[in-house]
Amino acid sequence: MQLSKATAEIDLAAISDNFSMAQSAAPDCKVMAIVKADAYGHGAVPVARCLESADALGVARIDEAVTLREANIKSPITLLEGVLDSRELKIAKLYGLDLVIHSEYQVAMLKKETGIGLWLKLETGMHRLGLARERLATSLSRLDGHNILGVMGHLSDADQRQSTVVEDQLKRFLDATESDPYKRSLANSAAILDYPETHLEWVRPGLMLYGATPFTDLITNASLSAAMSLVAPIIAIKALQKGDTVGYGSLWMAEKKCRIAVVAIGYADGYPREAAMGTPVLIDGKRRRLVGRVSMDMLTVELQDEDNVSIGDRVGLWGKDLPIEEISGCAGTIPYTLMCAVSHRVPRDYTVRAGAVI
Repeated sequence: MQLSKATAEIDLAAISDNFSMAQSAAPDCKVMAIVKADAYGHGAVPVARCLESADALGVARIDEAVTLREANIKSPITLLEGVLDSRELKIAKLYGLDLVIHSEYQVAMLKKETGIGLWLKLETGMHRLGLARERLATSLSRLDGHNILGVMGHLSDADQRQSTVVEDQLKRFLDATESDPYKRSLANSAAILDYPETHLEWVRPGLMLYGATPFTDLITNASLSAAMSLVAPIIAIKALQKGDTVGYGSLWMAEKKCRIAVVAIGYADGYPREAAMGTPVLIDGKRRRLVGRVSMDMLTVELQDEDNVSIGDRVGLWGKDLPIEEISGCAGTIPYTLMCAVSHRVPRDYTVRAGAVI
């Protein structure tokens, strides 16, 4: 553990448990575990190693896939955005990557390239990536003889409980693929947990693997295990008089004599500058509140009279006993943002079950 600096403590056993929960929720499905964006800030290589039982891994960009292959990750890897040009196609072939095809130019690029596993992506109503329904059959015909792994789509509103949009998009997807013999994939984390009718043959868990709720209501799911605990040391303890102000903009003023703890973490480490005053932290297992504005390298916390703290004591910013959903709510954002924002100057400290290898 890095005692002198902010540290992201990563529990790989929690990720493994969350993966098992995804499997249990969709027991008849194959699972593509999503490890893009450095496994949502948790470290793609260690996470991929602990998810070796996944049927495939999903990343967004080709450099993410190359990082895994060069770390000797043997699992099938799907490039969710596909390739942009012939250079990326050459790299994909070299590293044995499966590709998502979401546009006409990619169909044309792949027409003469065999031996690559291909997923075709259907536009289901999110209007980001995907082939129009009327182009899906044509594209499959043009790619006749290729290794077609299946057809996938995406759900725009699965993070909202009881959404009629999910029902509409599922129907659109099923109508477009009903005559195809291929495997299908539509469900993300939210759909895995709340919309079993979307499971089909493959599911693609992302955020739930890391222990946070994928739903916009930010209600913590007690069945998921938080994988990341962000902690940082106290580097100063200051005595204040009534009327003293703290931090940039003098936004907080002491209402009485008190003490504050200065904690060595800020927005350069990934802690959100937008966190409101009063956002909770944990000191010695007790909730204390953020005061003043979060700065680049530090934040400040009001101590209570009974707090017996010392320089070097660790402060919990989010984790098992302080849900990341609560902190993201205080910052007006979502758990994805906080996880992915933890910067590379924050070391990851991994814990594993006995006998595991990372």
